Amino acid sequence: MKTHRILVALFAVVLLASCSSTKTTTAAAKETESQNLGNLSLLDRLRQQSGLQIRGNGSSAQVFLRGVSSVNNPKQALFIIDGTQVGDFSQAASTINPLEIDRIRVLKNPQDLAQYGFMGAGGVIIITTKR
Repeated sequence: MKTHRILVALFAVVLLASCSSTKTTTAAAKETESQNLGNLSLLDRLRQQSGLQIRGNGSSAQVFLRGVSSVNNPKQALFIIDGTQVGDFSQAASTINPLEIDRIRVLKNPQDLAQYGFMGAGGVIIITTKR
């Protein structure tokens, strides 16, 4: 019985050590991932966001929210940088340094899009910088 208790206690210690090691590794991976994102262009970071459709390359690319615009008359997503509406992707790309990007949030919910009126009808992409 005493041997059984010792084995259970030893198992618990090994299990706890394993869990804390996994948490540390996961946190380190997330930190490395966020550091690597700084090296990507705005367009490459947008390609990592779900629900976006991107046509073209470079500053002339067009960004659309999947499922929001009609097929025959698509409307580009509205970009908002630090609370200021800047327009479409080409205007956003010329306004922001990709190294300053802290977070990108894509608004897809119709209730969220409604506050931007006609300008936000094609979707809204909110970019927060590290300033």
